[in-house]
Amino acid sequence: PVSPERWTPGTALIAGLNESDRQGLSTVRLWAIMKRFFETTAALIEAEKPAFAVKLRLAGPHWMRHTHATHALTRGAQLTSVRDNLRHASITTTSTYLHSDEVERARQFRDAFKVP
Repeated sequence: PVSPERWTPGTALIAGLNESDRQGLSTVRLWAIMKRFFETTAALIEAEKPAFAVKLRLAGPHWMRHTHATHALTRGAQLTSVRDNLRHASITTTSTYLHSDEVERARQFRDAFKVP
């Protein structure tokens, strides 16, 4: 749910890895799984793409958040929708996920509808 009043913190967003685990994955466990994934992938591509392997080794769950925002905006999601999804207080924070052509488009519309 979007509104905090309807949030249920005890609800697992990701199920456990086995039948006996009814509580779901902890944030620490999810972080460890993602880090292992990025490390494994980096090791597989290191010979061919060493620079990208370095980036993957630095990646973590927050990186996925950035990736989600960038892809959503690239595919036409409204900036305000992405802002709300990421729970940003300011549209300016979210606009950092826009890339050159989107930045220019956003600037043009901001200027076009600027209150005198």
